[in-house]
Amino acid sequence: MALRLFIVILFFVSSGFTLFAQQRSELEQKRRSLIKEIQYTNDLLKQNRQKKNLTLNQLAIINKKVNLRKQLIYQIENDLTSINQQILENQILIESLKNDLEEIKEEYAKLIYYAYKNKSSYDRVMFIFSAEDFNQAYRRLKYLQHYNRYRRKQAESIAATQLIIEDKIAELSSAKTEKTEILSNRQKERDILNSERTNQKKVVQSLSAKEKQLKKDLELKQKLAEELQNQIQKLIAEEIARSKKNNSFALTPEEKLIDDNFASNKSRLPWPIARGVITEKFGVHPHPVLKGIKVNNDGVDISTNAGEVVRSVFKGEVRKIFKISGLNKTCIIRHGKYMTVYSNLDEVFVKVGEKVESKQTIGIVHTDKEEGIGTFKFQVWREFEKMNPEEWLAKQR
Repeated sequence: MALRLFIVILFFVSSGFTLFAQQRSELEQKRRSLIKEIQYTNDLLKQNRQKKNLTLNQLAIINKKVNLRKQLIYQIENDLTSINQQILENQILIESLKNDLEEIKEEYAKLIYYAYKNKSSYDRVMFIFSAEDFNQAYRRLKYLQHYNRYRRKQAESIAATQLIIEDKIAELSSAKTEKTEILSNRQKERDILNSERTNQKKVVQSLSAKEKQLKKDLELKQKLAEELQNQIQKLIAEEIARSKKNNSFALTPEEKLIDDNFASNKSRLPWPIARGVITEKFGVHPHPVLKGIKVNNDGVDISTNAGEVVRSVFKGEVRKIFKISGLNKTCIIRHGKYMTVYSNLDEVFVKVGEKVESKQTIGIVHTDKEEGIGTFKFQVWREFEKMNPEEWLAKQR
């Protein structure tokens, strides 16, 4: 019984530790990723602070950092929940192991007492030879052998259980120390978040005083977005006409393969830059400053370092390159029925008709003189349907 109990305990301890270690590893990976992204937003804001004028993009980066900080605190809360669970489980397990150890010791004490009363070799020999027949004598011999093995196993179980208890007590002590550190870290991040929120409000208040200019900038932005959309839709119509199919692309076998591969890589496409943060999301959402006004984005705006190179997210063919005043250069790459659009580029290194590979450099992001950082627009279309790029790009690590 004691041996079976020890095996069950050992299995429970090892499997529980493996599961807990995996959970903690995943939480730690998410936490490191968030800290890395927060640090990147700080680097962008440092570049931005060298300029005197506050801009909406600076506010967007601040908003992004605040949201990332909230996510980090949420991850810390998860970590705290996990460590509390570990502490509770260890306390329960230690108590259970101590109870099991007492039970094993009691059984072992009885065995020792019985062995003491029957310690004479003569008694054991007489016990065997007093059997009524050979079969009974054989069974008595086997019984004595089994009894001796059982005593050894009991002793081993006691020693092993004591070692497990010592390990779990040490693990419990370590977990309590870690909990103290996590609580301290949580308070630190909360304090930083409060400071960032205060700064966020100040920037919003400063920009609110420029309401007329913001509305003017918004009108220009919407005009540029409409012009860009017209250019994209014009290209799609031309491509459909070229394929001689009504309202749909007709694909060659090679294009069909690219189309299927592109679709199957949803949520796994590489980012169009090595590092950046999304400062305006896809779709309709409230203006960050102007109350009651909504803005619509056909893709996402990504802020990055000045002079950062832009790259294709998938293999395909360059189908159009053009320039819009106020939005700089745009490059459109076709991937079967899908198209990716890269706008607000200072330079484009590829040509129309050129075949490109995934992660191939296609240009350089435009750097705004007022902000000192690079920002560009990225869109994904499937024929005439606008798609959310965030659903296609891989999570940054």
